[in-house]
Amino acid sequence: MADASMKELLARSSLAFTGQVAKAGESEVPELPADERTVVVTVGEVLNAPPDVGLAPGARVTVQLSPDLPELEKDDAATFFADALIYGEELAVAEVGRLSHEESPAPSGQFAGLMDEGVEPVEAALAELAQDELVEHARGADVIVRAQVTALEKVPTEGPPREHDPQYWVATMRADFLAKGKLKDWTEEGADVRVLYANSLDVRWRACPKPKAGQGGMWMLHKTSGEQKALAPFELRHAIDLQDSIQIDLLRAHGV
Repeated sequence: MADASMKELLARSSLAFTGQVAKAGESEVPELPADERTVVVTVGEVLNAPPDVGLAPGARVTVQLSPDLPELEKDDAATFFADALIYGEELAVAEVGRLSHEESPAPSGQFAGLMDEGVEPVEAALAELAQDELVEHARGADVIVRAQVTALEKVPTEGPPREHDPQYWVATMRADFLAKGKLKDWTEEGADVRVLYANSLDVRWRACPKPKAGQGGMWMLHKTSGEQKALAPFELRHAIDLQDSIQIDLLRAHGV
């Protein structure tokens, strides 16, 4: 199991990186005035960061230190857990947590004395967080099935396309295992289920699962409501609604 403090810090932050203080009491971001808790950090290793941040080893980041943690001086090293404050030519972040140099990853990204069968603690903690998210999401799903897509059909629309239109389609899936919930026509052989989904690549819908012909997996389905109920009884709403079938074992282990 991942180190509890590591997991908590990763859950509370969007960025994690090792680094060494290059300047104390200074800022390299004009929009962030410096005080005694502002430091400029040279990044050693990026442990967790969204791809669009562009954080890389060697980059300099202005860090507004947490008021709940000790101040840092030039050449101090630590692992920083933070949220972005200012994007631009330079990055400024607000610290939400920290591990001391003794607790921090070595240059290889490994935590001395905390290795478990070759898995780095950061990787283990991120994996556990992803599992926690999946289990919690599954608890909120109305039906979970193992199924394969057998047909796809576009939902007809009237008039010209509207901005942010979801461009609904309906997938027919042949379910052979019912992991959660009830299906009206379920038999020992399984059942066919119609599932609504947004096929648009608009930013609002881009992350929604878009079933492909013959695609199989574990599908977490949500009941449709309003006018959409006439199109299909269930829909895919979230990026994680589609998972590998092996994840059914994970849900079973957590009592879902």
